[in-house]
Amino acid sequence: MPAREKTDVQSIEPVLAEGADAVTAVLDAGLAPALGAERAARWRVERAGYRPTVHTLGHGEGILAAALTSGRPATAATKIVDLWTSPDAPDDAADRLVARVIAAAVERGDAAVKWELPEGAAVPASALAHGFVPLRAPWGAVGTEGTRGLVHWLVPLTHDEPGYYGQTTLFTCGAVAGLIATERYGSHGFAGETVPDRDLEIEFWRRASNYPACEPLGLAVTVQEHIGPHGAVEVTLNHPGPVLLEDFTGFDYDFRAELQRESRKRAADLGIRVDTTRIPMTEVSARVAAGEQALLLIDEAPMHADPGPHWIVAHAAAGPYVVVEDPWVNTATGETWVDTHDLPIHVDDLERLVAWGPEGYRGVIFLSPR
Repeated sequence: MPAREKTDVQSIEPVLAEGADAVTAVLDAGLAPALGAERAARWRVERAGYRPTVHTLGHGEGILAAALTSGRPATAATKIVDLWTSPDAPDDAADRLVARVIAAAVERGDAAVKWELPEGAAVPASALAHGFVPLRAPWGAVGTEGTRGLVHWLVPLTHDEPGYYGQTTLFTCGAVAGLIATERYGSHGFAGETVPDRDLEIEFWRRASNYPACEPLGLAVTVQEHIGPHGAVEVTLNHPGPVLLEDFTGFDYDFRAELQRESRKRAADLGIRVDTTRIPMTEVSARVAAGEQALLLIDEAPMHADPGPHWIVAHAAAGPYVVVEDPWVNTATGETWVDTHDLPIHVDDLERLVAWGPEGYRGVIFLSPR
């Protein structure tokens, strides 16, 4: 039997459909059977609010190639969740679709396109052709460790890639952020030989915690004690009293406020400078670009449409972009460590993110080598 002739795709333009309903419509129009049940289930994960987009060549049962992408709001990265090509598709179908994904990312002002691959999957030829390179495997990633990650930077952002660890509780983001940042100073951290990672996470949190949150001064003290003489810690916090206590009253407020006063005293004893002015994110970006790291207290609302205090690590910067490690992986919406590791954010988005409470106070902890 003669081989089936492959379709000429040059005259077919890629089509972009945005939103969870659009992704479902493409699947139901004929793509789902072609993907197979297991693969289609990955496409049907509820990603509403996380920029789900499907790029296709062809339509209905005549789809020759399709790529599903997503991206966390208030960030500057797009992730390729999956790319499928039909056996009838010409050899350049995947390349054309990847090029369209990259072009769309450039148009929206992204700094990077990432590519998520199942464990054991080969790196696609189209990824190599477009300059994607492997991301460093994580120390731990709350059940998504088996996923591989690639990245294609759209802007010059050369930097040393840190290790990644996803927090295992709802409340240990500050501890995890601090431990990720201290790797640069040779302190014992994740993937060590003496203490299991989760034990280290919980132990660090217990020392830094204001129960359950880690407030800036308590976290700064614990980070300084952890890195010792290898690094210097500095805090900027434009709020004169206790912080992160908006939901507490009576005894619950008082004992946490007392712990914060003790943390302030301990910070002074350790020589930790505390600046009470509100720092602009452009200054944070400049200091990170010059070699410092910054633990940033953010409000998660711009990212997840759900307000909550959270700590992330800024470790690289160039131009208007700051690159962070976010310990929180929102697995319910299809996120993996590929989303939250080496994550670029535009400085304008950081201006919205790095503010907490009715007053929008700003807490930042800088780490620099001595």
